[in-house]
Amino acid sequence: MDPSRLSEYYLIACERVHSVIDDLYETLHDENGEPIQAVADVVDSVVSARKLIAEELDLIRSIISEYAEHNP
Repeated sequence: MDPSRLSEYYLIACERVHSVIDDLYETLHDENGEPIQAVADVVDSVVSARKLIAEELDLIRSIISEYAEHNP
């Protein structure tokens, strides 16, 4: 894998993280744009977002590990 391909993978993962954050913001508001105030609903949304973000960050770690193995 060349450095430009590595950068593409970083971009994909970072764009997905950005999308998760955008979705979280939307989820934290009702259809009228009012912020959700139910603690359990907010906590559930945050937990779900953290999980998705962690998956993307793990992907970045995997990609750089693979890159380093093939490009010592």
